[in-house]
Amino acid sequence: MIRPESRATRGLRMKMFKATMTTAALALTLAACEEAPPPPPPVAAPPPAAQAAAPVETAPTAVEAAAVAPYVYSYNPVGKRDPFRSPLEELGPVAQANPVTTCMEPLCAFDLDQLKLVAVVTGDANPLAMVEDPLGRGHIVRRNTRVGRQGGKVTQILRDSLTVTEVFSGNGEIIKNPVTLQLKPDDQQDPSYNLMTGKNYGE
Repeated sequence: MIRPESRATRGLRMKMFKATMTTAALALTLAACEEAPPPPPPVAAPPPAAQAAAPVETAPTAVEAAAVAPYVYSYNPVGKRDPFRSPLEELGPVAQANPVTTCMEPLCAFDLDQLKLVAVVTGDANPLAMVEDPLGRGHIVRRNTRVGRQGGKVTQILRDSLTVTEVFSGNGEIIKNPVTLQLKPDDQQDPSYNLMTGKNYGE
């Protein structure tokens, strides 16, 4: 005949069960803590370089070049003009348009285009001609007679023309300018003016 367990026996058994479970849990926990984690796989070491690369020489930068050898400007005046000299000095003194002595003869008071050739006498070693001024007065001219405001000289007298050569000088260069006064066709008739007496024929 089985006797029912008493209350004390049942309580004792429950305590033993709890103690057993607690012990088992602690044992599992300790076992888990004591197991070391697996070691990590070994890291492969990089292969050693066969030979260290030789250092490459790089060109110096602009800043390094300027720091090493600064550029110093040097002016070389050989073959160059003086920048402080006036250009007018190189031209020299400006000469007058006509260095000929001032002409004091009556025909020098007029320009050549104001004068008119009215008569020519040729056939002699010393030909002569008559020139009329704007006022209507006649003037006898020969070779080397001064005519015009520029002090030109009569250099040639032909049967129908008169040549006056004007001389100009500038910067040491002499320029000759021949000007021809032409006898008009209607003036090539027999002149009514007597060059020897200075009067008209018939007076």
